[in-house]
Amino acid sequence: MIVQMSRTKIYSFISLIIFPALVSAGVISLQNGTATFSQTCCGTHSPDLSVDGDLNNNGWAIATFGSSGDSSSGQTAVWETSTDFDAAQMDISLMQIFGTQHILGTFRFSVTSDDRSTFADGLDNGGDVTANWTVLTNPSVSGPAGVTFSTLSDSTVLVGGSTPETATYDVQYTGNFFNITGIRLEVIENASLPFNGPGRQPSNGNFVLSDLTVTSSGTPIPESSSYGLILSGVLGFMIIIIKLR
Repeated sequence: MIVQMSRTKIYSFISLIIFPALVSAGVISLQNGTATFSQTCCGTHSPDLSVDGDLNNNGWAIATFGSSGDSSSGQTAVWETSTDFDAAQMDISLMQIFGTQHILGTFRFSVTSDDRSTFADGLDNGGDVTANWTVLTNPSVSGPAGVTFSTLSDSTVLVGGSTPETATYDVQYTGNFFNITGIRLEVIENASLPFNGPGRQPSNGNFVLSDLTVTSSGTPIPESSSYGLILSGVLGFMIIIIKLR
């Protein structure tokens, strides 16, 4: 049986292929948190505790404690996404509600499409954070009144201005993100921060990341080569329809 299609239906079908509708925003679930180092003093401070949605726990922190005093250093945490996702926009919220100025002073985000079995082994210290990471560029960042954000040449965000007791940073990236399987957060030392940071806590440069959420929205635009394949398929479909009619 030959199925007849009107020109209107054909054009509608083609437009859905070439210009897909924007998808609604959705929160991306993160799992299997892994870090190069996690603070072990004063309770657990693992990266998984910053993505479990429970604001009553400690979240990820990185201070070390010893006879020579407290100190912090640049570290990296990664998480797997529970499912692959595509997006034209990513919104990342960093909630820091521990108090006593335990807030981030530097940070940089990256994404990967590598297989989940190749990174994020769930270890809080000395974990596998190696993957083919793509650094996210041109962030748009907002936070509490009086806090400033500047983007350095390597896409690291440097925080300045006032140092509130608690803070939430909202970071937005736009682009074409495909098949994302993991998120990386780097916290990097900087001479402008207390004890070189990477946090802004005055006594040791620490921070506590209480909650990290990632929200995706929009449909990314395929590369021109992909559009060529799509158009070839559309033309072939049109030829078949014309012949059938």
